[in-house]
Amino acid sequence: MLDLIILDDSDDDLLNAYNWHQAKEHGLGDRFLSSVQDGLTLIRQHPEIFPVSIVECRRALISKFPFEIIYEKKENRIVVYSVFN
Repeated sequence: MLDLIILDDSDDDLLNAYNWHQAKEHGLGDRFLSSVQDGLTLIRQHPEIFPVSIVECRRALISKFPFEIIYEKKENRIVVYSVFN
């Protein structure tokens, strides 16, 4: 499986989204992170499964939540640029 690098801005996006979902309903933030993790695992296993969205970047939609992961495959790794809705 390819290495995964989540840039600091994306990490902040994830934390903010987690906190927002958790404030709406206890446990919803955990379900959100689980869905994101499922998406990241799929990206690591099959990085070219999602369509190219911007230049060399691809866009993966997260199941059950209106969020997407913007990423790029670079040599032996996946770089996540953004997780947002």
